[in-house]
Amino acid sequence: MLKVRAFIGSLAIAATLAGAGACHRSNELAGDIAPSNAIGVHVVNQNFLDVDVWAVSEGVPTRLGTVSGNSNKDFVLDASMAATNDLRLVATPIGGNGRGNSGPLVVGPGQTIEFRVGSLLRNSSAFIR
Repeated sequence: MLKVRAFIGSLAIAATLAGAGACHRSNELAGDIAPSNAIGVHVVNQNFLDVDVWAVSEGVPTRLGTVSGNSNKDFVLDASMAATNDLRLVATPIGGNGRGNSGPLVVGPGQTIEFRVGSLLRNSSAFIR
């Protein structure tokens, strides 16, 4: 029975180490949020409502995800979304009306967009770092 426990324990350690290796990304040398060949998006939701965040490029919306009220969340965009210089970020409240809009953004790979969803949606803004 002791040998079986030791065998199971060694299997658990091997599985843990294999899983940790799968999460490592050695080819990404970039900034805080995104790899150098992508665009980082840091959303600061200053609204009480949860919001769905969308990236709109050439009129085609791509859902990035949900950001809870009064919290932050990071996303990664493929650099091809900004190739047309027609990129916007939009936040739509869940269970509410209106939307927050970043306005047009000119951004390139390796840069990060900080999108602030205002407590009043019309006061939303974005800047690039």
